[in-house]
Amino acid sequence: MKVLLVEDDKRIANLVAQGLREGGHDVTNSYDGVEGTLLLLNSRYDVVLLDINLPGVSGMQILETVRSRQSVVPILMLTAVDSVPDVLKAFNLGADDYIVKPFLLQILLARVEAIARRTQTVQNTILRIAGITLNPELRVAWRDGREIQLTQKQAKLLKALMRRSGHLTSREELIDAAWEKGADVKGNTLDVYMHGLRAKLGDGAEATPLIRTVHGMGYIFSSE
Repeated sequence: MKVLLVEDDKRIANLVAQGLREGGHDVTNSYDGVEGTLLLLNSRYDVVLLDINLPGVSGMQILETVRSRQSVVPILMLTAVDSVPDVLKAFNLGADDYIVKPFLLQILLARVEAIARRTQTVQNTILRIAGITLNPELRVAWRDGREIQLTQKQAKLLKALMRRSGHLTSREELIDAAWEKGADVKGNTLDVYMHGLRAKLGDGAEATPLIRTVHGMGYIFSSE
């Protein structure tokens, strides 16, 4: 795995990095919050180990910034701060785990690998096309930084359309994706749901339309 370790205590950072490298992982070290933020926003990592008390920008600020960009990279807070309010704040901001110093290196390594396994499936389901990010499991999308809550059927419809981006998705394929197999979907029911989805995405009002109707056949998801 590609690991980013943001820790200003170089002794701890070097020990953790050595343990991770011996486990076969590729580790990038950063010793301050500003550099750590830039690395995290501009490179791809499988896991991030993030101290809270960092020079420049705190770990909490980094966590909040990263999650506001819709990043789902697994983040484990690595810190001496163990008060209940701080732990709860970290989880509320989107931390995946929290380990308090001093710690056993073997425990840390085990938690890193557990987080990576747990989040890999989620990462693989997220779609990013034409300025839209969709997490179908959470039924939420983002467009230009705006969070869009979707219904279950809307999320299924958008997922089906995004997976065939640039190609026609037939009415039958959309109905199969969003309704129970064999469901009797009558009349313009699909069109009503598509209208609601388009409204939430801001198609034709707030932003360039992404979903185009092919009358009598289906819909095409495309930024062109």
